[in-house]
Amino acid sequence: MISICRYTQDKHTQWDDFVKVSKNGTFLFLRAYMDYHSDRFHDHSLMFHNEKGKLIAVLPANIKTASPPALHSHQGLTYGGFVLSPEIHISEVGELFRLTISYLKENGFCEWRYKQIPYIYHLLPSQEEDYWLWRHNAREDACNMMTVIDFKSTVNDISSSRKRTYFNKLQRQGYTVAFDADINDFWPILEANLMERFGSHPVHSLSEITLLKQRFPDNIICCTVRDPDGVTIAGTLLFVTQQVVRTQYISASHEGKRCNALDYLMLTLIRHYKDNPEYRYFEFGTSMAEDGINLNEGLILQKEGFGGRAVACKIYSINIK
Repeated sequence: MISICRYTQDKHTQWDDFVKVSKNGTFLFLRAYMDYHSDRFHDHSLMFHNEKGKLIAVLPANIKTASPPALHSHQGLTYGGFVLSPEIHISEVGELFRLTISYLKENGFCEWRYKQIPYIYHLLPSQEEDYWLWRHNAREDACNMMTVIDFKSTVNDISSSRKRTYFNKLQRQGYTVAFDADINDFWPILEANLMERFGSHPVHSLSEITLLKQRFPDNIICCTVRDPDGVTIAGTLLFVTQQVVRTQYISASHEGKRCNALDYLMLTLIRHYKDNPEYRYFEFGTSMAEDGINLNEGLILQKEGFGGRAVACKIYSINIK
């Protein structure tokens, strides 16, 4: 018999210890990451124990304040959904869904929004949820497309010759890539670029990302391109998990765009991580238009030029009533 309870601060260590040994968890589900924006997202995470009292699953979640409320798993994270024990059975995952829906009904929720963890983050096969989402008549509300390089693919390197030309040119001219650079060197470039192109700001403020970098120094890495005079002209912020390297932010100054510094940076990073057997995937993030429905096809073409191909990140909803 599986039991369900709501996460509270006194369960911090138990939660983190479980995520670290789960089959599909990443550092984004550790409480030091999830709680950095607790002022913006009302946490309502859930924990599930088997009949022996062993934790077998957790559900990172927040409440969207409405009347009646909806449960989101999770609005403040790139991906969400059940984080599962390596030993869990598909029938037990079905029980997780049944218990959660019953819990939400009893507590007056109207809807459950479920954001899947893309399969590239699964250390073991972990798509039991697909079956149970179907069984509970979940509606597919969104399909965000990511571009991903599989380092273990037998297909030859298909990055464009144009990108390799820019790489070789900048390398000869004395441009360099700094690994684990100072975020303060990159952030003004990112902020200026987002404001100029979209009139927007990064999802994380500089103080937030600095705090997260301090908490997760091995998982959050800033890499920049410096011109021959040592001036930073482009960069990216990497979120590094157990087998995936994700570009969370990518941006270049006007000079960086002029000399195609991002091609130089991306090829450098791809080659660096491809040589490390610990990593399986290089993920460029999503490429959706501002409406969240259409594709940003120009951006996708750029990413595909490095050898990336499509992986879906889906969001479902279950009507509780």
